[in-house]
Amino acid sequence: MCAFSVRLSGSRTQDEGFDKLSAYPLLLQALRRFASDMGRSYDIVDVSHRLGERVTEVLGVAGVGVSVGDSAGALKFVTATSEQINRIEQIQDKFQEGPCVSAFRSQEPMVINDLGTISTWPDYKRTAKELQLHAVVGYPLRHREVRLGALDVYSAERKEWSDDDLDVLGVFADMATAYLVRLAELAESRDLAKQLQSALDSRVLIEQAKGMLANGHHIDVDEAFRRIRRYSQDHNLKLLAVCRLVVDDGLKIPEEE
Repeated sequence: MCAFSVRLSGSRTQDEGFDKLSAYPLLLQALRRFASDMGRSYDIVDVSHRLGERVTEVLGVAGVGVSVGDSAGALKFVTATSEQINRIEQIQDKFQEGPCVSAFRSQEPMVINDLGTISTWPDYKRTAKELQLHAVVGYPLRHREVRLGALDVYSAERKEWSDDDLDVLGVFADMATAYLVRLAELAESRDLAKQLQSALDSRVLIEQAKGMLANGHHIDVDEAFRRIRRYSQDHNLKLLAVCRLVVDDGLKIPEEE
């Protein structure tokens, strides 16, 4: 199979991939958890985080990044499951080139089995090599003719993405898309662009909170973000509410005992 292709179309060890027989119970559990997440009235940022976490669990990949379309039609990075993925997604956002952008524009999955063999996206490709990310799938989030966003799923190894992998992504993407549309309806607005823009504006606050917590506790940003997410879940608070407590009130979140 070629290293670069557009195709229509399981927690596990990193980059183990999805196997129907062994991962089916894990998939069902992750889908139940994600459905529960969406039923708690989380906003777009919270659901995007949960989406990335659940896909990472099921597919056993290096991580996931989620981006949404802004009012001007550009794709903007919202969240990632780790600092490693955060860095590569910021490069894609900056230069507006990469698999997530391509999937968003074409509205078809962008499947890359070996990033080392592609000749496009030089800045993105260079950063992926530095971060030791070797394969990726960009998967669109869409509702009818409306382009909502896309997610990137990364592998730390060169990987032949299977139809089963894409099927799993499709299920989560459909659930996330349905949530985004429903969120707009509940707000009595069909203007999804306004809903999505609020998610983009929140990224600055999240990065601030991660940095302040990391500096205050002398930990790395991945650990800081893990503590923020844990505090959010333990205290039934939205992710952004916890970030505001960190930034505005100096909230300290110690290591879990």
